[in-house]
Amino acid sequence: MAKLTLSIGSNLGNREEILARARKALTAVLGPIRYASPVLETPPWGKEDQPSFLNQLLVVETAANLSGKGIRDELHRLLSSTQEIENKLGRQRDLHWGPRTIDIDLIFVDDLLYEDERISLPHPWWKQRSFVTDLLPDDHQYAPRYFQ
Repeated sequence: MAKLTLSIGSNLGNREEILARARKALTAVLGPIRYASPVLETPPWGKEDQPSFLNQLLVVETAANLSGKGIRDELHRLLSSTQEIENKLGRQRDLHWGPRTIDIDLIFVDDLLYEDERISLPHPWWKQRSFVTDLLPDDHQYAPRYFQ
């Protein structure tokens, strides 16, 4: 079992409905949500000339096996799963940091430190994003290494 800390956000369409659909899909594909932050409206990050976002932080418990030689493949599978959910919810990847129906970012996977050509853990910009830092659970029990 592994705990995935995910940031979800939307600034196009019916944002509340899209976040609800993302939560439902994440539960179906990855596993149960163990923590869901309040939803927070935030200004856009990166490219500022676009609508504001609704953001939420989730901790999902998954059956992924993140030990041993298969860790790279398993992390890529998790990332691909989140990207498939984004695609099903209408995500267009036309403009870097542009408006989107849904964005799902892997912030932490347990206390794992990992980097390759597709994924960096923890997420490289998590400390700069108030919609992540402001929504973390107070006890940081899901990724304690990063708060010592």
